[in-house]
Amino acid sequence: MDKSTREILQKTMQLLISKGYKVITEFALPNKKRVDIIGINSKKKIVIIEVKSNKNNFKNDNKWKKYLKYCNYFYFSCSEEIKNIKFPRNVGFILCSYKKNIKISKYSQYKKISESVKNKLIHNYALSAASKFHRLIDPQFNKKSNNSIYVYKK
Repeated sequence: MDKSTREILQKTMQLLISKGYKVITEFALPNKKRVDIIGINSKKKIVIIEVKSNKNNFKNDNKWKKYLKYCNYFYFSCSEEIKNIKFPRNVGFILCSYKKNIKISKYSQYKKISESVKNKLIHNYALSAASKFHRLIDPQFNKKSNNSIYVYKK
């Protein structure tokens, strides 16, 4: 991950935490697509963020459309370089400026997701977070079988 992408990722996580979300990165959805950031708040609202650091990164990525059925809110979090791109109507936009400021420039429209999808996501979010935390404490954890953060069955 390049420096710019890491900075956008970190600032976006900090913004979400300030809004009451608990976040993790690199989370696998049931469709086996991996999101950059997923957050869940105390009201069980789910937000997914796709981080883009340049125009090419944005233009060459269409997988984000496959994330939409798994969240109440969807955002792109981008550098100033991408701020003039036209985003779909229902998608939000978070701008991370070169001055290290970050703000929501365009709010995402709320979309209801089914309770069964939401419950499965929350369950697997918990398993994924626990696995990530375990890896911080136990360096051998990665080397054991069945310890993947990608908890969805094939």
